[in-house]
Amino acid sequence: MYRTIVVGTDCSPTAEHAVAKAAQLAKMTDAKLHIVSAYGESVNALAAVAGATTALAAEWPDAAIADHRNRVDATARRLRLEGIEVEAHVESGSAAAMLVAVAEAVGADLLVVGDRGLKGIRGLLASVPSRVTHRACLDVLVVHTT
Repeated sequence: MYRTIVVGTDCSPTAEHAVAKAAQLAKMTDAKLHIVSAYGESVNALAAVAGATTALAAEWPDAAIADHRNRVDATARRLRLEGIEVEAHVESGSAAAMLVAVAEAVGADLLVVGDRGLKGIRGLLASVPSRVTHRACLDVLVVHTT
């Protein structure tokens, strides 16, 4: 079935639902899992996840990025303990573009994203799940996260 799965995360609680679903599928199919996270769209958002105020984010973006990498790496380590082959990708760039690029680069046959941002007006305009489903040339699973 699936041999290589890519999942996107911003390390939020809702994104963890998508990661959990992708991990479950990877375990069931013995697929390799690639966890992808982009930080270029908003260093302030990363700082908020790390618990900092927006004002502080401008003063320490490197610390926010390092904390984000640590969170993604911690998720990867936890999933490896469950017997899943995992690789983490944390880079600067647009989340949707990075997800599609990593999926293409690793020859993925499934891309998993959460549905955050699909509801309301934002879903019609520029949500990550919407952009991914329009750009990807592979199966995309949109996980209900709320």
